[in-house]
Amino acid sequence: MKRAYRFFLLLYPREHQDQFADEMTAVFEAARAEGRMRGWTWYTRFAFAEMNGLIAGAASTWFTQQFRHKPAPQSSGATASPCALPQELIDAKQRVDLNIAGMIHAIATHQFAKARFHSEEERQARERLRLLQDKYEIQG
Repeated sequence: MKRAYRFFLLLYPREHQDQFADEMTAVFEAARAEGRMRGWTWYTRFAFAEMNGLIAGAASTWFTQQFRHKPAPQSSGATASPCALPQELIDAKQRVDLNIAGMIHAIATHQFAKARFHSEEERQARERLRLLQDKYEIQG
């Protein structure tokens, strides 16, 4: 079962695997050990739910990653493109994205206190992003 879980973790983007795979596996193993005591029927449902959760979580992570802002590559010339975004705006957007990823992971691993923490951090990061968009007169 652990091998199957590790296999499904490969569906996640590499950066997500690097950041969360060990913790996700540890939480899965702890829940699996507890679940064995509850009986085969419960264990089968648990395994099915976890594998479905991994697939849904991977899809959600890829979806979120696709809509994350990626700055345009800078040319080797000395002048920056007039369309280039300020670095602090890019950083603020990345902070929002990281908190969303953290919240998704926390929910997937049933760490609801951590999910609430990331939710509050995301709210604050979005407010900072909005203020920066106003500062630079950029539509959200």
